[in-house]
Amino acid sequence: MEEVVFSSCFEGLVPSRPVEHLGKVDLSFSGKLHNPLIINEDGGESGCGGKVWIAGELLCEYLLEKSDNKHLLAGSFPGRNFGRVLELGSGTGLVGLCVGLINQANTYAEGQVFISDIDNLMSLMESNIKVNALDGAVHAEVLWWGTPLPDIFVTNPVDLVLAADCVYLEAAFPLLEKTLLDLTDGDQPPVILMTYKKRRKADKHFFQKIKKNFEVVEIKDFKKFDLYLKQRTHLFELIRQK
Repeated sequence: MEEVVFSSCFEGLVPSRPVEHLGKVDLSFSGKLHNPLIINEDGGESGCGGKVWIAGELLCEYLLEKSDNKHLLAGSFPGRNFGRVLELGSGTGLVGLCVGLINQANTYAEGQVFISDIDNLMSLMESNIKVNALDGAVHAEVLWWGTPLPDIFVTNPVDLVLAADCVYLEAAFPLLEKTLLDLTDGDQPPVILMTYKKRRKADKHFFQKIKKNFEVVEIKDFKKFDLYLKQRTHLFELIRQK
């Protein structure tokens, strides 16, 4: 049942279209990445996860702007250590791979990054880890929303959760919420950053529902806020309330 939910994520979201953008995309984010990020896309062949989306680009821009050569996100969360980072619904792995390259270029290269999605996106994520020479620094994991967390995230919780364009299908909202609740169940919950492009009125139901357990704070203090706002793309921090 869950596989049907995720594999049909385009239905009701955008009109059906032919496979496009098949191949590689190079992203340096205006030179902020010394080594451009190389992303293999399948143009939607594996569903909505197989291509680069604007919400992922926003989250990468924010991570690059707010990190320095000593700490990831030092400009937003001074004093916080983000040694273990998890990206949910990674698709191509864009955001997690960006973190991997940030880590690699700075003094905190020992950080662990996990990109996660459903089974049929593992090969795409693994190919993108390889093409960016991030083997050992970034790890691809199967993580179905709504199911028990893999042991690797239970025994050693993560410090930062990243989610780009994960709010796209109403049937998946409770599954995503459960995974976010599970990840923030400990005494020291991780920071959660979520980017989201407004497409349908139904999407607001997700944010209304999670306000029972999370404070939803829009982040506006970054250079390209107005540019992304014009494209209906937003960045939020979700703060667990207990």
